[in-house]
Amino acid sequence: MRCAIHSANSGSLMVIPRENRLVRLYIQLKEVTPDASGRADRSKITPTVIFDAARKILSPYKIDYEYCDWWTAYQIGQRVGTHFDAHGRVFLAGDAVHTHSPKAGQGMNVSMQDCYNLGWKVGLVAKGICRRDILPTYQSERRQVAQELIDFDHKFSRLFSGRPAKDVMDAEGVSMEEFKEAFLRGNLFASGLSVDYGSSVLVAKPAAKQNLATALPVGMRFSSFKVLNQACARPWHFQERLKADGRFRVVLFAGNIQSVDQKARVDAFCKGLDSPSSFLHRATPPAKPIDSVIEVLTIHSAKRIETELLRDFPTVLHPFDEHTGWDYNKVFVDDVSYHEGFGDAYANYGVDKERGCVVAVRPDQYVGWIGELEDFDNLQAYFEGCLVLPYS
Repeated sequence: MRCAIHSANSGSLMVIPRENRLVRLYIQLKEVTPDASGRADRSKITPTVIFDAARKILSPYKIDYEYCDWWTAYQIGQRVGTHFDAHGRVFLAGDAVHTHSPKAGQGMNVSMQDCYNLGWKVGLVAKGICRRDILPTYQSERRQVAQELIDFDHKFSRLFSGRPAKDVMDAEGVSMEEFKEAFLRGNLFASGLSVDYGSSVLVAKPAAKQNLATALPVGMRFSSFKVLNQACARPWHFQERLKADGRFRVVLFAGNIQSVDQKARVDAFCKGLDSPSSFLHRATPPAKPIDSVIEVLTIHSAKRIETELLRDFPTVLHPFDEHTGWDYNKVFVDDVSYHEGFGDAYANYGVDKERGCVVAVRPDQYVGWIGELEDFDNLQAYFEGCLVLPYS
């Protein structure tokens, strides 16, 4: 057996299959005692010490290896930095501002999310698209996540280090159900799907009407369900249309566009959207496509075969380009596909199929604002708070 060994200072053992038939062992050591400062003498930690600990843990079963690809000793430090930036110009991310145990596989995931959160904000500020006011949200958002990570890590380390419960009556042991539940929560945390950002210029929780889209929490990732392209009936996971290209999105849940009253509401919303004074036009540089900074995507709930793109939807929802013609990739429908079932997006998003709503989505696919089609002024205020809007 080829074996990669990684130890932590503190018993218990985690076995992780790796590439090329390697097996990684996470082993918590009790054999090396920390000194008065809390630091362990790393010179006393050797592959022999680590593997002897593994043999004791697995006894009466036996384990051995022929080749050790690498090994290291890691002392757990659970800390969060006080500041993630200096003067709003120098920023820290990842292990530079939060450290924790390696067991739950959170380090790279959370660090990459730090950098992504920071990257699009700095990029858009540097380009003159976003106001500098958005930069402090990097610390307010990611420090909260880092603290939640440390809190989770404290609990997960305790579960990992504890003795497995012998039965349901064993109150001192760790329940395997509890361990499994914590591990699953950790997976959601690592993917960012459980992250909930607090109120800021980018997350308008006080102004948002959460009841209009109950399963799209403001401050959390825009979840994905399948919808159909109105023009060609191709099924898409909606997240596929929210590309990580630095653009904000306005997602119009247009509701039942076949209803006369609802069609009038959509037309009124689009009239405001297409006004020269709207955030959409004021954010768009001259000679650039209208969707270069903010993309408008539509999902309606009428039957696709009863709806016609050019007739039923205002031009601003599927803009015309003199070189490429009409944009047929902006309008989608919550309907049954020919070969991939029914995504039932409106129900899964918690949106009323008749009246719909409007959702503002950040470049990192987090929900920033939700409102009625009549709440155009509030949507305008949201974008005025975070974009420069220099054009008229």
